[in-house]
Amino acid sequence: MKRLFFMLAAMTITLLSSAGEVEYFNKSWSEIKAKAKNESRMIMIDCYTDWCGWCKTMDKETMTSADIGKILSEYFIPVKMDMENGEGVKLAMKYHVSAFPSFLFFDPEGNYVYQVAGYQKPDEFKKLLKNVLSGSVTFRATGISNSLDEEYPDFYKNAFAGNGKRTFPKAEEVNNFLATQNDLASEVAWAVIARFPVGEKYNNYFFENIEVYRQSYGPVMVADKVNAVLGGMLDDAIKTKNDAAFNKVLSLIDRYVKDDPSGAKIYTSLAYYKGIKNWQKYFDAANMYINVNAFTNTDFVNTICWALYENVSDRQTLHTASEWMKKVTEADPKYAYLDTYASLLYKAGRNNEAIEYAKLAIAAAKKDGTDAKSTEELLKKLNSKK
Repeated sequence: MKRLFFMLAAMTITLLSSAGEVEYFNKSWSEIKAKAKNESRMIMIDCYTDWCGWCKTMDKETMTSADIGKILSEYFIPVKMDMENGEGVKLAMKYHVSAFPSFLFFDPEGNYVYQVAGYQKPDEFKKLLKNVLSGSVTFRATGISNSLDEEYPDFYKNAFAGNGKRTFPKAEEVNNFLATQNDLASEVAWAVIARFPVGEKYNNYFFENIEVYRQSYGPVMVADKVNAVLGGMLDDAIKTKNDAAFNKVLSLIDRYVKDDPSGAKIYTSLAYYKGIKNWQKYFDAANMYINVNAFTNTDFVNTICWALYENVSDRQTLHTASEWMKKVTEADPKYAYLDTYASLLYKAGRNNEAIEYAKLAIAAAKKDGTDAKSTEELLKKLNSKK
């Protein structure tokens, strides 16, 4: 793949009608592969649905970037495909696309090499494209055939029907199907295991044979399944307030999560302690998160601090959370952040500062056209205490 990057870097093919406008090659899958092979270019499929709001946002905010348009036109066959119509449905079933937007990547021979789901900011997407071209994130999945016409069970096909038409099988139907399979690592059996909850028996089989699945289907699909299984186990631990079950999830993260297991354990701890309403341990996990990540994800820090504001009365905890939000507002003084900061200051008994930041929040809301009614009510409450 690295040799491919240098070969592609030498190309000067340009398909843009103007800077920042991607000219998609929206033809049949066979025509797309033929063009990629003929021109020695990789394929990028922008997977969307008509109802996907973030897909439309990416079209406006990311795909209009001149830098991204240039990379796509020179080094890729860019394709935009509706995953609920035509061959899009077959591609969605084969490559397990169920979140939108998603992006599928193939080498010039049409072999699947990578995929990613979720909204991508321009800088993030530009970095992703470069990583795909360099081969630093790609993987040749040996278990995926070249055919789009696999013999999936009907319940699997039904799970990829159009929005509002999808149906999902009962656990018994899934497990009965898997019981008939001679090879649980076959492409069709894996598709079923990856898509649906399969119960403890098949989850154990998956973990015991995880390296086989990684080699056959690549780290992205396997990581998605690991996350789904652990997420289900975490939900059960929260519902039963079972610390032992929670600790088992943490141990499985250590064993099977390849990408930042320490970070995954912190996020899992935050989710568990918030779910069982243990706010002291939630705060401890939040402290760990800040120590590791600082303020790189301001939205998530804001979410943490709002949860503490709503559920904690200890003033030292509220003071610490307000100091976190101070740094967030210094980096990005938008309404939501200023409102959280003002609310924390108020609850921590720092009324004069709370008044100042409530006013700043209201001013930011007026500038953005945001409803600031709750902050206005907070300000009235603060002024009445003068």
